[in-house]
Amino acid sequence: MILGIGTDILNAHQLAESSLSPSDPFLKKTYTEREIAEAMTRLDAHSYYATRFAGKEAVFKAFGAHPDSIRLNEIEILGDDTGAPRVTLHGNARRTAESIGATHVHISLSYDLPFVIAFAVMEKRDS
Repeated sequence: MILGIGTDILNAHQLAESSLSPSDPFLKKTYTEREIAEAMTRLDAHSYYATRFAGKEAVFKAFGAHPDSIRLNEIEILGDDTGAPRVTLHGNARRTAESIGATHVHISLSYDLPFVIAFAVMEKRDS
């Protein structure tokens, strides 16, 4: 059963290159350490960060949550063995998902620079 959907589109130029510096607090407030490490392995870290930012916004919207209830760095989007993006929830995002019975978050990320787009579906799987 679908509990929520969310989508986001972003002009990647809005995500300033300067805010993606390891010394910028924006990076830690928005991305997990594992996402930052994965971005550093990419030739185009800026596109990686932009698609993940849109993905986090789409997941947030799928929650239908109050803006202050979930932090973006509690939503982690990493590539699996095939490179497909997978969502892992941490902290309050995880607790909120559990409280509404969410068992999985599907995500799709795409880009045609300067635009990036994300679509998320929050699901409760039948037992």
